[in-house]
Amino acid sequence: MPAPWVAGAQCRIIGEIHGQQTVNVMHFATNDAILDEGELDTILLALATAMLECVVETLLPAVSSDWKVVQCDARRIYPTPSDPILATADAGSVGELSASSVSFASSLVSVRTGGGGRRGRGRVFLPPPGEAEVSSSAIDAGTLALITAFCACVAGKFMGVGATTPWRLGVYSRKNDSETGGTFDNSFRLATSLNPVANLAVMSSRKKGHGN
Repeated sequence: MPAPWVAGAQCRIIGEIHGQQTVNVMHFATNDAILDEGELDTILLALATAMLECVVETLLPAVSSDWKVVQCDARRIYPTPSDPILATADAGSVGELSASSVSFASSLVSVRTGGGGRRGRGRVFLPPPGEAEVSSSAIDAGTLALITAFCACVAGKFMGVGATTPWRLGVYSRKNDSETGGTFDNSFRLATSLNPVANLAVMSSRKKGHGN
């Protein structure tokens, strides 16, 4: 499913840890024709729902019990912006691993596109595992396998020719899009792999009092 793209979208995973909101933003494109705004709402809801299913089924087992998922939302960003469409998680949708003493630790997933430079790579700072799953600032092998299962769920729905949805995950460069001659088509690169990073990462904006 190559460019030119019919539409581009942004999907957010929204959760909470220690009273702080966490927001993970991913970008998608599709070649499926969108005939009217009513159909657009349906397609965006399907995107948000598909991502929420991966979160509930495969991400919750890989993160601290201090984190809960609240919702996933999706909105069109190309060719014209739309309002977000929400898929809300059931109450009590919380992580399954041990408690985390800080809100700003994170499990990092590297997004690769096969393109060179920083604009050909992306990063997703997921919620953290618990204290018991980390040693010397590294995530244990069992938890890495759980994060890999989440990546596999996302890949199965949004990557490659066998993807089960019409949306394709990629890395979108707003900077590239805003430059002279920039377009969504030359600013969006299809993701080719999702790679969990063993070392624990830091998301400083999730410190108490900072935001997401």
